[in-house]
Amino acid sequence: MDESVFDRLIISKPGDPYKDINPLLSDKDAFKYSVDCLIEKLKPLLEGHNVTKIVCPAGDTTFASALAYTLGLGVIILNPYDGLIASGDYLSSEDEVLIVGSALCGGSVYFSMYTLIEDMGAKVLGFAFLIEKLAHRGRYKLLDSVSTELPIGVVTVVKYGVTVGNFVRFDCSHNGLGIREFRVLRVLDNEIGVNWLDGPKPCEKIFPKTRIIQISFDKKHWDKYRE
Repeated sequence: MDESVFDRLIISKPGDPYKDINPLLSDKDAFKYSVDCLIEKLKPLLEGHNVTKIVCPAGDTTFASALAYTLGLGVIILNPYDGLIASGDYLSSEDEVLIVGSALCGGSVYFSMYTLIEDMGAKVLGFAFLIEKLAHRGRYKLLDSVSTELPIGVVTVVKYGVTVGNFVRFDCSHNGLGIREFRVLRVLDNEIGVNWLDGPKPCEKIFPKTRIIQISFDKKHWDKYRE
């Protein structure tokens, strides 16, 4: 098992933004590998923090339950829209929680969960997902909206697409330029506009998305580009 499992078993239909993970979940080895990948990304970030509960939205318990079982924690299923556990019987000011889901898109459900958990007096350390769909900018919306620091931040294993503010790498070796890194200024259907000169004043140049080989948020950690 290696990262190619995600390309083979997470199914994307042309023109359909939905990502079907049922083939991955139904393969016991692939499912185990995906959970292991999520734990591998989380473990260094969990050091020094006392996570007491894993919280997930109703109807999306798969990865939260697997993660909680591996870490020896309990799971709380939360529906922010009908006030489930709003009495606070299952969370207190002593709890530090990690919110977990299968996929991060716009992030509104997870922000509602964050708000409800904070209202109960518990502390949210961060969010963790198998999939992140960058075009929806859920990561940015969560980080911009939360009122307290998230020590763990937003952790994802597989990223799809590209959005404004990302950094991208192109393979320009065919014309002697090697691997070039650019900041994304604009995203079109099949093309992106990048800051070609990377100076204080943006100088946009358009490239096809097919030229992208890697994406990053901070130019420190790079992920394979997937559309």
